[in-house]
Amino acid sequence: MSGKELNKVKTAANAIGYVVMLLLAILFFNVVSNRYFKRADFTADHIYTLSQPSKDLVAKLPDRMTVKAYISNDLQPPFSQVAQYVRDLLDEYKNAGSKGGKFVWEAVDPGTDAKLEEEATKMKVPKMRRGKVSSNKVEIGTSYLGVAFQYGGQIESIPEINSPEGLEFQITSLIKRMTVKKKKLAFAASEGELSTAGDPQGAHGGAGLQIVSQYMSDYEVVPVQLGTGEKPIPDDADALVIAGPKQPFTERSKYVIDQFLMKGKSVAIFVAGMVIESPRQMQVPGMEGQPRIGRKNDVQLDDLLDSYGFKVHDDVVLEPKQNVPGPVPVQGQLFLANYPTFVAATKIDEKSSIMDHIKALVLPFASSVERVKDKQPNVTVSELASSTPDAWRQGGFFLYDPQNAQLKVGEDKGPFVFAYSATGKFKSFFAGKPYPNEKGEKVPPPDPNVSLPPGQEKPLDESVQPARLVLVGNADFASDEYLRFGRQIPTYGSNLLFFMNMMDWLAQDEALAPIRAKGVQSRPLIYASDSTPTMVQFANMVGVPLAFILFGVVRWRVRSARRRTAKL
Repeated sequence: MSGKELNKVKTAANAIGYVVMLLLAILFFNVVSNRYFKRADFTADHIYTLSQPSKDLVAKLPDRMTVKAYISNDLQPPFSQVAQYVRDLLDEYKNAGSKGGKFVWEAVDPGTDAKLEEEATKMKVPKMRRGKVSSNKVEIGTSYLGVAFQYGGQIESIPEINSPEGLEFQITSLIKRMTVKKKKLAFAASEGELSTAGDPQGAHGGAGLQIVSQYMSDYEVVPVQLGTGEKPIPDDADALVIAGPKQPFTERSKYVIDQFLMKGKSVAIFVAGMVIESPRQMQVPGMEGQPRIGRKNDVQLDDLLDSYGFKVHDDVVLEPKQNVPGPVPVQGQLFLANYPTFVAATKIDEKSSIMDHIKALVLPFASSVERVKDKQPNVTVSELASSTPDAWRQGGFFLYDPQNAQLKVGEDKGPFVFAYSATGKFKSFFAGKPYPNEKGEKVPPPDPNVSLPPGQEKPLDESVQPARLVLVGNADFASDEYLRFGRQIPTYGSNLLFFMNMMDWLAQDEALAPIRAKGVQSRPLIYASDSTPTMVQFANMVGVPLAFILFGVVRWRVRSARRRTAKL
C-alpha cells in the first residue's frame, strides 16, 4: 500500500472515529440531560423557570395530585407556543415533585372523541373559540387549551390559557388552595370602612374593595364588628385590616385592635387625615362638578397610633410634577386628567417584600405619616413609600375645584412618608391603664398578684410574640374607584400588587409574592428617527446574509493563500 493510500485510510479512520465519538457524546449528553434537567433562562423575571416557592410546594404535597392538560393538537400560533410553554411548565412541576412522585400529569387531545370531550367538561375545561388557519384562510374554530387538577376528591381548573403571563402564579396559587388550609383575614366593617362587599351604604361614594377581593381567593375573608360582642375578631384570624374608616372609634374598638396586636397578630390601618367631600347644603344629585372641600377625618385613632409610634397628619400631599391621571369632575362629568392630588410615589423600600416588583404607587388625596420616635424601642420600622422633595402638603381648609383653582405651591415641602411597616414586640396602649370591658365600661387594670374570676379577660401589656403593623395615610389606593383604571394606567395596577403583597406580609405567607408579579415584559425598541426601523429591517434581511457571504469569501481566500505558501 502506497503512502498516499495509507494517508487516505488514516484520514477515513479518523473521520469515522470522530463521527462515532460525536454520536456517543450526543447520546451521553441526552441521557444526562434527561436525568438532570436544567434550563438557561435569560428573561428579566425568569418566567420560564419555576420559582423556588413553587418547587417547595410541590415537593411537600401531602398526597398525590393528578393533572390533565387538555390541549388540541391543531392549535395555531400564538396558542401553539403557549401550549408548549404549558407542557414545559408542567414538566418542571413534575420534576420538582419527583422525589415523592406525588405530582403526575398528562396531556390529552379530546379531538372529536365524545367521551374525552365529556371528560374535559367534567374536569371544568370546556372548548374555547380561537383563531384557526385552514386552506390559507383564518377562521374562528373551537379548541382546548386548559389544565385540570384533581386532589383529595377536589377538582379545580384553569379553563382557558391564552398567554404564559402569570400562569405559574395561577397554578401555584391553585395548588396551594387545594392542599393548604387558608389563612383568615378579618376586615373591619363597623366604622364606615371600605368593604369587600362593595359600598351599599354610600359612605365611600359607591366605592368598595370588590376588585381586590377577586384576587384574595387564597384567603378566607371575614367581616368583623369592632367593639361589639365578646369576640368580635375570630381567634383563628391571622390579620386585621381597617380600610378607610369614616366614623370615630370607641375605646372598646381601640382595645380590641390593641389586644389583637398584642397576641402577636398583624394589623393594617389605611386612614387619611382629611376627607374631601361636598358640603351637604351644596350637594346636587347627579352633579359631579360641584366644589368639594377638605376637612379633618376625625376617627379618634390619634392616641392609639401615637402609642405605636406614628402620627397621621390632617393634610393632603400634593405633587406639582410627579402625578398621574385621575378622575376629575368637569361640567358634571368625570374625566381622567393629571392633578397634583393624584400622587405617584416612586421612592419606595425595594428591600421590603411588600414592595416586591413595585416601581411606583398611586396615592390619591393621601396624607403624610410621621414616625414618633422612642415610643416602641423593640420594633423595627421601614418607610414603604415617600413623596419627592418637591411635594407640599395642604392642611386646614382645602378647596378641591380642578376647573377653576390654580393651586399655589405651599412652603411646607417634602419629602413626606405615606406608608410605614413595623414589626417586633409592641407595648400595649392600655398597659397599666383602665381598659373598657365587653360592655364598654372602664375597669381598673387587674392586680398581678390576684387571680381573675373565671371568664374575665386579662389585658396583655406586651405582644406575646413579634407582631406586624402597616400604616398607610390613604385608603383610596385600594378602592374600586381607582383600581378600575388599572388597564388604562399601569401605575394603578401596581396598587393592586401592593395590596396583595401586603396581605401576604400580614398573614406571614410571603412565598407567592415574588411569583405574583412574574410576567413577560414588553420592551419595544425606541428610535430617534422614523426611518430607522426601515433601515434596521433592511439590515436584518440583507445585511446579515451579506455578512455571512463576506465571511466565507474571506475565509476561502485566506485558506487558498495558505495552501499556495505551504511547504512539505
